[in-house]
Amino acid sequence: MKVNHFIFVSPSEVHFVDKHQCDLKARVNNIGPILDKLLEKGVIRQEVYDKIRDTPTTQEKMRKLFHGPLKSGGQKAKDVFYQILEKEESYLVDDLKRKESGAGAIWN
Repeated sequence: MKVNHFIFVSPSEVHFVDKHQCDLKARVNNIGPILDKLLEKGVIRQEVYDKIRDTPTTQEKMRKLFHGPLKSGGQKAKDVFYQILEKEESYLVDDLKRKESGAGAIWN
């Protein structure tokens, strides 16, 4: 008899990068320096860097990043990516954190 085991992770344990994947794909603008730093930190290899850089749009670049190196690199890669985002896309990260906490809602 085959038994499937499922691990349930509470929403508070989901990595910031995973939780905000759609927003990050749509809203990151400064992808060049982010890729440079991911290469420098060893999260991506030169071959992957070149393939992602050759991709025409920022959204497609982000998609390749998420479905490739960030997926295979796991928690450590996501941690490095998050630290880079805090520096390169600080306003975006701050906005997503505000949304997470429920702050920043405007009511008329």
